[in-house]
Amino acid sequence: MPPYDARGEENQGKRHRAVLIGVESYTGSRNDLPAVAANLRLMAEALTAEGTGVLDPDDLVVVPRTGGPAAVDPLVAHAALRAARDEATGLLIVYFAGHAIVRPDGGDLNLMFTESRVTRDRRHPFVDTLSWSDSVMPVLRKARADWVVVILDCCFAGNALASFSPAVDQNFALLTAAEAGVEIPPGDPVAGTEFTSALHRLLTRRTEGAGPATFTRLVTGVREAMEHLRAVDGHPWVPDELRHGDDVVLARAKGPALPPPVPGPPSVPPVPPPPEAPWWRPVADRLRSRVPVLSRRVSRTTVFVAAGAVLLAGAGVWFLTGGPSGAAGPCAPPLELRVLTDPDLLPTVQKAADVYMARGQRHCRDVNLTVYAAQATDAVAAFRSSSLWQRPPAECPDSGDCPRPQRDVGAQPDIWIPAALSAWRRALDDGPGGGTAPASVSAPGTTSGGASGATGAPEPAGESAVRLEPLGAVAYTPMVLAVPESMPVAPAVQTGHPLGAIVSALKAAREEPVAILRPDPEGTDGALLSTEALYATDAAAMAGLEQTMAQALRPMPSTAGELMCALADGTRNGLEDRAAVLVPEQTMARFNLPAGDPGRPSCATVTLERRVAQYPSDVPVLDLPFVQVTWRGAERDADDRAGAVRDFHRWLSEDPDAQRQFTDDGFRGAGPDERPAPPRKDSPLRAGANERAVREQIPARSGETVTAASLTDTLRRYREALGPGRVLYLLDNSTSMTDGRVWEGQGRAKDVVARSMSSLGPKDTYGVRLLAVKKGERATDAVPFGAYAAPDGARRAVAGAPLADLDARVADGIRDGLATLREGPSDDRPRLLVLVTDDEDSAGIGKKARDALVADAAAAPLVRIVTVSLRNGGCAPGGLDDRLGEATGGRCLDLSDDITTELAAEVAKAGTGDAQ
Repeated sequence: MPPYDARGEENQGKRHRAVLIGVESYTGSRNDLPAVAANLRLMAEALTAEGTGVLDPDDLVVVPRTGGPAAVDPLVAHAALRAARDEATGLLIVYFAGHAIVRPDGGDLNLMFTESRVTRDRRHPFVDTLSWSDSVMPVLRKARADWVVVILDCCFAGNALASFSPAVDQNFALLTAAEAGVEIPPGDPVAGTEFTSALHRLLTRRTEGAGPATFTRLVTGVREAMEHLRAVDGHPWVPDELRHGDDVVLARAKGPALPPPVPGPPSVPPVPPPPEAPWWRPVADRLRSRVPVLSRRVSRTTVFVAAGAVLLAGAGVWFLTGGPSGAAGPCAPPLELRVLTDPDLLPTVQKAADVYMARGQRHCRDVNLTVYAAQATDAVAAFRSSSLWQRPPAECPDSGDCPRPQRDVGAQPDIWIPAALSAWRRALDDGPGGGTAPASVSAPGTTSGGASGATGAPEPAGESAVRLEPLGAVAYTPMVLAVPESMPVAPAVQTGHPLGAIVSALKAAREEPVAILRPDPEGTDGALLSTEALYATDAAAMAGLEQTMAQALRPMPSTAGELMCALADGTRNGLEDRAAVLVPEQTMARFNLPAGDPGRPSCATVTLERRVAQYPSDVPVLDLPFVQVTWRGAERDADDRAGAVRDFHRWLSEDPDAQRQFTDDGFRGAGPDERPAPPRKDSPLRAGANERAVREQIPARSGETVTAASLTDTLRRYREALGPGRVLYLLDNSTSMTDGRVWEGQGRAKDVVARSMSSLGPKDTYGVRLLAVKKGERATDAVPFGAYAAPDGARRAVAGAPLADLDARVADGIRDGLATLREGPSDDRPRLLVLVTDDEDSAGIGKKARDALVADAAAAPLVRIVTVSLRNGGCAPGGLDDRLGEATGGRCLDLSDDITTELAAEVAKAGTGDAQ
């Protein structure tokens, strides 16, 4: 059938709408995007141009409105989408230009607005954004329009394709500025972004006989127009698309060919051409070539300096203005430095970076710092496989995962500030046999193909493309066992004794049980170093120790701050009063501060008792090393970059303003002889609340005795501490899974199951059952329940699992699964039931049946149930999925979670494989 034409006779009486959303202005954590204003102008002109436009000017809704404030609120944008959806009966077009961000696994694309920010809440990391999958797509899926067309001009736009789920009979097309995982340049303030400029040309310059510009023709044309361009970090720049329906006209053909455009912005009358080499051309060129790369995790920048263009009357010359003061004159983009740090250090390093960028600033900024954090084991693994940062695998097989540092960590850093120098040793380690790092730094081109993960197995990685050079510590904080003040501990063991001796003395002095807790050792360097000391005390007690921790608090928080916040919420039956926690001294000190003190964390409550620090002699002091990262092939601006990196290090380690950022947060400053300086008088360590809680004098550092091999072995033992596990997956393979587009593809049902199997080892027992069967029949096995030498075969079986044109028997599957996991040895080995479903067939389970199912799940022996709900709101409080998790100490994961990463972590608590 012919393409849908909003100008056709049959559609003349219908209402058409276009919502054009452009976010130019950002506060705090993102650069401004001056090109967005030009983009809105270009799209408005393309859609309403005389002779070629498919819409009238009255059909347009522009956010922000012309002449109004530049700030854009996500609620206003969402309201505009809903209103246009309800009004349009013919063609509905939605266009967005601005920043966007995704979770570490590439899921949950979020469109960012003026006040958008990123938090450390793993369940809800993005604030004041619009989730494509949870907010935008659900609105547009209910549109009454004949056709819906969405165009996204933002970083990671292609990640929206994974959540493209139109209604069954809906005509819907999605065009993205680039493929999934690709970041794009911010564009030219005068000409707009490359993508939108290309769309404008294709939509407005129709020649006679060329025919209309349909969506499919537009996709081909824009790809051809941009094939010579490169996105950020040299990635190929290929616009992508998905279409559900035939085709739709987005521009009509016009008469004779149009003359070439006159230089200047589209809305300005023709002016004489500028000189051959105008003074502002180098600045504009640098805007396109030296683009700040935004981290996928947490980043923070200030205002991007090129602001716009002004036509000077009589002169016919365009000037770029810049600088925070708005004074005339060119400002080149600042040199972008990326700072990767440990999650425990992120708030303080971010604060110091902000002060560094603001120091002495009058007009143009020289350096811009983007700070972000990554799980400690991910950072080490990424540096061991650093060539994959520059050349990621072309694709990951359906049967398993593959390392992608840009996904797991973020953009290539120029600076790495881990919590301890031992992380640097681990990054340089050649494998399980390497006891210590070499005295010199790594050289570019050195191979590290034998680098090992938590199990000591070789990682699938290639060459080293990086040089790591420690320049010295910037601050210090010891790891302490923070004991509630009410627990009697002899002062004689407060310092100078091994961790095992302190724990034994603590337990001996208290009749009631003592819970020893620490964050996940894969999350931070401090937690890993503490775990090594715990295991050194009694290797045979590891299983009991980890089992106790898992029962007391699951999932185990990733950072010291999150652990203290979890204790402070007061919902864990007094755990906070009997828990001794291994955290950095500065974390404990800040939680000890009284209410109203500006240094006290916002989550701290009166529920959390004040704690006293015990200083184990066998846990190294965290020395916050500053590591310069130099990349092979990054010769452009190499000298300027190296100089800027070293200047930042000098400032951090020597300048009083810099040191104050750390000491104000409870760190000990860097002394002149590479020793921790005594606490300042205004340090939280000297506050009245910490007068008896901390010791002024501590050992300088003891990290030299820790080897990369010993820490690698500790990670392996951590994963094996609970012994072999029993894990059974229940996979909903009913046809609704493919109708909802949640069956195949990245982040979908089969993918998350296959990837989570990396958490399973040869000693574990596991299987995968398919739930779509006839009533009264037993579920079939895609992977029979048993032990497997390697998960590769199981992953392939999951990748090939078939759909069945039957209902999923969810309740029967859960009951049978519980019975299977409870069979066999009556020991304390972990048991986990994983349900992966779209919840459609759970809706038919009545209240009595649900109550009985929850009661059965809560019976002994304990089987934790983790549900992966692949629909919006599947984990709503009081629902079956939520109740099963609550009754068994499990969890419910839905589309608001990073389900790939979170499920792997949950399976890791039962499995003994290499779970990261």
